[in-house]
Amino acid sequence: MFEMLMWLYDDGKGKLTVPMLANAVIKGWISDDQKKEILATKK
Repeated sequence: MFEMLMWLYDDGKGKLTVPMLANAVIKGWISDDQKKEILATKK
């Protein structure tokens, strides 16, 4: 799931938003650390 969300986020240019990432953490799909790692890719 992490790889799919990373791909959807696409360095902040994709269709995945920050609230959607937060929801993924709430649902247990990814950890908070993984969310931070995805957000750190934003250019």
